[in-house]
Amino acid sequence: MGLFFFDLDGTLLNKQSQISQGNLKLLKQLEEQGYLSVVVSGRSPIEIEEITQETTINSYVSMNGQYVVLENEVFANHQIDNFLIAELLGFAERLGHPVSCYTPTEYRINFIDEATKKLYTLDNAPLPKIDPYFYKTVGVNMLYLFSENTAHDHILQERFNETLTFYRDSPFSLAIVNKNRSKKAGIKELLENLKITDKANTYAFGDGNNDISMFEVVNHSVAMGNADENVKQAADLVTLNHEKEGIEFALRKLQVL
Repeated sequence: MGLFFFDLDGTLLNKQSQISQGNLKLLKQLEEQGYLSVVVSGRSPIEIEEITQETTINSYVSMNGQYVVLENEVFANHQIDNFLIAELLGFAERLGHPVSCYTPTEYRINFIDEATKKLYTLDNAPLPKIDPYFYKTVGVNMLYLFSENTAHDHILQERFNETLTFYRDSPFSLAIVNKNRSKKAGIKELLENLKITDKANTYAFGDGNNDISMFEVVNHSVAMGNADENVKQAADLVTLNHEKEGIEFALRKLQVL
């Protein structure tokens, strides 16, 4: 079986957070050729399912590896301990940063600041409702901390080094998951579930720092032309910008099309 793993923002999506008609056509071509396309994203399942509703994609690694679905069946659901969430919320608030809590179907935040507004505008998504006690009544898979102060990144990572992993995925935010969870970890679970040991026909496309880990678990890694420089260095192939038919260019380079 051949598998394609696609990041969303800056990769499969355009600047309007939509899959372009060109990429929709490519996904259909891959399906017709017998490939399984899988979304691998920091976004939540409810966002992924809305974005991919015009496709036949029904497998995804969401929330940076915390929640994995294969052919509409959930088989990995990693949640963050409530006591750890409370500790993180308190520490972040003392630094002046709000945090949102994500489940597969909804998300809430303890308070909203300018970084929060900038991130949700960038993602073309609605602001979360405010509920500082949301995490006490639901199982939370991922946290989002909003901050433009990158100097605080190290402080947070050092404080929670033993328990949490932080990914700065925009100038305005950090995604937070359980220690050692990642897109790579989610893909590994999916491959194990499918009993795939020969990775010759596995491909990953991405543009951000949280995409580097998935490059380590596939045979062909592709960085978009708009990717960060360290992402390009980690990839086997650098393609065109995500707004310039970068996925199609790479598929032709790889002789898939």
